[in-house]
Amino acid sequence: MYAVAEACIQLLFLYILNNYGYRAISNWEFHLIMWVFQCLLIWPIWWMAWLVSKKSILFQVITAIVFYFLYSYVWFGPVQDSIRFLHQHLQDFTRGANNRIAANVDRGGDFWYINYQLLKHGFRLSWFFLANYFYQYRLEEKERLELAIANKELQLKLLKWHLNPQFYFKTINHLREIAEKKPANCTGPILQLAKVMEYVIYEAKEKTIDVKKEIHFFGNYIELISSQPGSGAAFGLSVQGEYNTLRIAPLLLAAIVDKISGHKSTGFKKHYKLYLNFNGNQMQFLAEGDVQSQLENLFTDKDPLLIRLKELYPDNFSFEYGKGNHAFQLNVNLDEQD
Repeated sequence: MYAVAEACIQLLFLYILNNYGYRAISNWEFHLIMWVFQCLLIWPIWWMAWLVSKKSILFQVITAIVFYFLYSYVWFGPVQDSIRFLHQHLQDFTRGANNRIAANVDRGGDFWYINYQLLKHGFRLSWFFLANYFYQYRLEEKERLELAIANKELQLKLLKWHLNPQFYFKTINHLREIAEKKPANCTGPILQLAKVMEYVIYEAKEKTIDVKKEIHFFGNYIELISSQPGSGAAFGLSVQGEYNTLRIAPLLLAAIVDKISGHKSTGFKKHYKLYLNFNGNQMQFLAEGDVQSQLENLFTDKDPLLIRLKELYPDNFSFEYGKGNHAFQLNVNLDEQD
């Protein structure tokens, strides 16, 4: 659009000189040819500027100067020769021999032409950087808006998880069954449920929390899920490595377990092994078992867990599936305590 706009300005400029100057400098054939070349030759300047727009300022300046000399050589050489050639042969078809005008092409030998070309080159680059600035600004504003909306949706979904009735109802039904058979056995599950509720209500409000607290919650959580009546999943957890100085976003791993345990029961429990390995500030979460069928849609663009990972750990996490359906691995570089 800018190329067309500048070409139209150039045509207007030639029209004014042609009609109000002391002598005619062009005709409509020359206008047409110049318009085509103006449209075509603006693109290389913008393309060059776009290629180096993310480099350092010094590199951009040097590249622009080098490109200016190269562009000027092409403009005052092959381009002007082409304009003169096309203008002459176009008039052979459109005008009589006595009504032709010589092409008033740019001449590199005249010093003022060089200055004029430098001014045009700087003008075009200025327009590019101005347009690129506003374009990038709009992109960043759009990303910020999308992230804000996603964050609000994530907060709502986390709130729903905090008040997830399905988990509590199943656990309460489990406690009721235990109480009917042997009330003394209710003590352990009740304490586990109390610790889970305390963590969700009070601790999970923080942006990050001590890894040891998250692991303690996670252990109680998967034990309650495994023991719920009608649950089709049973989990075992193994933790290795040092994590006393690390902090993690709360409830980060619970979403994965919810996905695995959320499939319909086939009448028997599927057993899953969960591993948490810590090496430095890196946490490796590994789930073994028939997990891919439950997790294949977990990391989609609109999935709350992926949005949360991108927000909290940008460029500091990765995930992959193992061979077949039997493994899922999530790697996260955690924060250390201040």
